[in-house]
Amino acid sequence: MSDQGNSINENGLNGNVNHFPAKDNSWTIGPREFILKYIKYLPWVVISAALGLIFAYIKIRYTTPIYHAQSSMLIKSDKQNNNGDKFAELYLGQSGPNLSNEIPVLKSSQVIKRVVHDLNFEIQYYGIGKIRSTLLYPNSPITLHLLHIADSSLSFGFSITLLNDTQFDVLPSKSLANFGDTITIKGNKLVLLRNRGVNESEFASNVFKVVWQPQMQVAYNIMQGLKIVQASEQATILTLSYDGENPSFAKDALNLLMSVYDSLVIEDKQHALLNSLNFIDYTLDTLKLELNGTEGSITGYMAKNDIFDITTQSSRYFENISDVSKQTEALGGKLQMVNYLLAYIKDTKNVYKQVPTNLGIEEPLYSKLVLEYNNLQLERETNLKTTQPENPLILNINSALDNVRRSMIEALTSVKANFAFILSGLEKQSTDFQGKLKSLPGKSIGLNNIQRRQKILETLYSFLLQKKIETAISSASVVSNSKILEPASNSATPISPNATNIYSMYLIFGISIPIAIIALLELFRDKVDNRLDVEKRTHAPIIGEIGHSDDAQMLVVKKNSRRFISEQFRIVRSNMQYLLSKKERPVIMVTSSFSGEGKSFITTNIGAVMSLAGRKTVVMEFDIRKPKITAGLEMKRKMGITNYIIGKAKFSEIILPVEGMENMFVIPCGPIPPNPSELLLDDKLAELMQEVKQHFDIVILDTAPVGLVSDAVTIGKFADATIYIVRQGFTFKKQLRLIEELYTEKKLPGMSLLLNDVKAEGGYYSGYYGGYGYYGGYSYGFESGYFEKEPLKKKKRSTTRQVGKWLKRLFN
Repeated sequence: MSDQGNSINENGLNGNVNHFPAKDNSWTIGPREFILKYIKYLPWVVISAALGLIFAYIKIRYTTPIYHAQSSMLIKSDKQNNNGDKFAELYLGQSGPNLSNEIPVLKSSQVIKRVVHDLNFEIQYYGIGKIRSTLLYPNSPITLHLLHIADSSLSFGFSITLLNDTQFDVLPSKSLANFGDTITIKGNKLVLLRNRGVNESEFASNVFKVVWQPQMQVAYNIMQGLKIVQASEQATILTLSYDGENPSFAKDALNLLMSVYDSLVIEDKQHALLNSLNFIDYTLDTLKLELNGTEGSITGYMAKNDIFDITTQSSRYFENISDVSKQTEALGGKLQMVNYLLAYIKDTKNVYKQVPTNLGIEEPLYSKLVLEYNNLQLERETNLKTTQPENPLILNINSALDNVRRSMIEALTSVKANFAFILSGLEKQSTDFQGKLKSLPGKSIGLNNIQRRQKILETLYSFLLQKKIETAISSASVVSNSKILEPASNSATPISPNATNIYSMYLIFGISIPIAIIALLELFRDKVDNRLDVEKRTHAPIIGEIGHSDDAQMLVVKKNSRRFISEQFRIVRSNMQYLLSKKERPVIMVTSSFSGEGKSFITTNIGAVMSLAGRKTVVMEFDIRKPKITAGLEMKRKMGITNYIIGKAKFSEIILPVEGMENMFVIPCGPIPPNPSELLLDDKLAELMQEVKQHFDIVILDTAPVGLVSDAVTIGKFADATIYIVRQGFTFKKQLRLIEELYTEKKLPGMSLLLNDVKAEGGYYSGYYGGYGYYGGYSYGFESGYFEKEPLKKKKRSTTRQVGKWLKRLFN
């Protein structure tokens, strides 16, 4: 015990220390102490973690699995790269198709509805299991044929029990029906057929569910699981993926979606070419009528004017005007084409039709407007597939088309005026040359004009015939601008539920719940739990620790007793030798913060352990307001301290010996006075203390709690040392501030602390320092052989109590 004694003297237990070391409030317990403190909660953590894993298994077992299917397709450009396109590609980044437009087209309801129709997915079949249903695709033991739908905007469904290959029960009514018979369910007439190639034993049960949904509703459900993204910013490759509960359906839906998109692109291109063919046919019919009229005019003119051969007559002058005639013919053809284009554009029937290009009009402004006009027409047709004509986007495009159409008319009018001006000049030149033909009859000139017009019409007619052939060839050879790079493939294992993530999440959640509860308990725990709580909050030294006692008697330290708690009091006695090393007849005061901390219990047994050392010891019951010592020792109350102070008793009359304890005596408090504090200020108290010190070797004062009344401070002037009781699990941590104040301000002499009611919890003994406890002295437990076994308690037959004790042993 020498090491403990030195430590106690260094901490100032003799009351002569003027300085104390700085307290490090940030100190925490080490890993070993931390484990031993909280290991009692380990069963709860393990049980909670196990429950979390059980719940995770249930979720994985009964959650509908989701599979992932993926494919990719290339979107190619339709444009032929000329010099201008190469410039835009190099410097403006305008190469390839606009994927921002293609992705919404692929995800549009019109496209998805075609996929639903082609897969016949409006009708869905489910196998009913004990917990969840499974989508049956592509094989189902039954097939539904609808004869009449009561309301095509509402879905309906029903369940059947397959009895055999010819009969089934309709649930829940259990009405018997035959396959192939017409039945009516909710106003819908239908026929169920048995697919004999599919064996019902392949499924979880013989109960199946049939659901019909409108195309739009099914399309919307598919759109929720469909994802389309661009592979990279520079690439024109789209990655399509679909997540669904049936891997075969996911794969078929993606493959069919790409095929439907191809067919739609081809249809759009063929529609544009068909518009060009209609315009060419319309113009050819008009030219044919004009050519027939011109031929009739020539025949009639020659017959009327008797003109048969004017070549010889005009040969000399024809060479002079031949060049002018060629220019006039070419210009006349262009002017005629301008007139046809103006008529076509102004025609209200052609408002939303594309304007033909490459018809010989080489005006740059007009070519640019035609290109812009046709692009707007294509954009309008594309958007009409996914939106209504009243949509603001369509209305904006219509407005833009009107503006471009007016600009085209203005451009053609300007071109026409320019052609007319040039033609006027050419005609003037021709007139000059024809003036030289005055010797020829004017009739031959009229014939020449008619023949020139005929030639212009023939040239234009031939040009349009060539364009018609080219357009027809283009229409017959239309190909899609998309290409399937990777057909759809599905994952072999479901992507959801993710077993690893779910087990991890539920395990963490299961562990977190008890940890959070433990943290909350620690947060709201406002009472002293262990020695560390005391050391962190006060500089007062700790003289020892007393364990929990279940004894009914107050006196537990007896002669020849080797119980663990008796040895703890002997350790305290040893420590007090250093505390009182310079005092021959020491006076020890015992106090606490408030009632219930075991002050009287500690006082009685310290007196007992002192008397066992052969020193005459007296315990003075100065807790006048609430005396407990005499009652705890089962002694009859007689005259005491109050009688002596008021002069009603002699000193010898108030001393009571303790039965069975040699050298131990008690001076009771006597009758409880109405003014205890004033009584203790009487001079007779000093006389009493003088007599006590003359007759006894050790005097122990049991005073009232210092946190409630001032008695202990008043009596403290007679004491040489103070033992301040702190009870584990009972004393509030905030009371330690009072203890620190009393110690630092030296209001109590030689103050030291004694931890009472220390319990071992979960293998963690809160004392963990010194003595014969779990981690100090000579032993690691009660079963070391150094101590007597604690007396066994009478067993109870209550099952509830036995279960409670079993649980306490399990979790502590």
